[in-house]
Amino acid sequence: MKKCSLVLIAILLCIIGADNRQVKAYSVKLQKDGIYAEVLPDLVVNNVTVLFEKEVKKALKYYKKYKDADTYTLATKVPAEYLDFIPVARKIQDSDEIIIRNPFYIYNVEGYNSYSYCFIAEKNGERLCMFNVFIDQGMGEVSFRYDNIMDGHFLYDEETMKDVIFYKMDNITYVQTPEETSVVWDQKQRGVHLMVGADSYEAEMKAKRKAFKKKNYEEKKEEIFSYLNENKDQKVIKEAEKNLKLELKDDYIETEKNTKEGGIGKGVSIVSATAGVVVIVGITTGIIFRKRRKRG
Repeated sequence: MKKCSLVLIAILLCIIGADNRQVKAYSVKLQKDGIYAEVLPDLVVNNVTVLFEKEVKKALKYYKKYKDADTYTLATKVPAEYLDFIPVARKIQDSDEIIIRNPFYIYNVEGYNSYSYCFIAEKNGERLCMFNVFIDQGMGEVSFRYDNIMDGHFLYDEETMKDVIFYKMDNITYVQTPEETSVVWDQKQRGVHLMVGADSYEAEMKAKRKAFKKKNYEEKKEEIFSYLNENKDQKVIKEAEKNLKLELKDDYIETEKNTKEGGIGKGVSIVSATAGVVVIVGITTGIIFRKRRKRG
């Protein structure tokens, strides 16, 4: 009996030890700060932690499989979106705390707006990367997107951009506060240009830019936020929500309460350890009961 009890205690210690190791794994939490958090689609904001963690897992899986491969093999076997994200994913270590915060949207004044929403990821208080969650307008599919060029050249300043509005005109992205306007990404200087169209089209785009420039901060903010609020009721958003629920299943985060928990399965370690204790106690009780019956 004594020997059996020692074995059971050893098993219990292994369970607790495994759970302690699980606690040390990196965590991902959402911090819904900034002025955009409440006007972006809930399905995107609430589930961004799950999508991020899923992307990290996939990127590291590709890295482990092809880390010793040549350039040609990498280019043909690893999708470009994961190939670019692998260096970011590899920076994440056990015990790191990832905070995803400051969701925002870059409004295209000229009308070429997509369902692409930006986020900043921090690791232990330092910036890790910028990424997007994209909704395909045709299929209603939700995907994680990382652009290493945008991440490397977007002049995002945490201290001065808490309540700025973002918009894009003529391939230049601006941020604006009530006091000033700044350029954060000039794609024209990097050789990215829109296709030149007919004179009437160019005149129309020029008129849109001119009209928007005349507006003050509050008027621009109202235009952008009205657009985002209207978009939340679009058919593609409903379809995307349906598709994401099917994809994430039990990991899908729907309520505000769950969002505040950070989107990560908290309490897993406690549940596992508790379950282990219950199992051990049950087994021990059964053994003792059988021993007593034999003696009786």
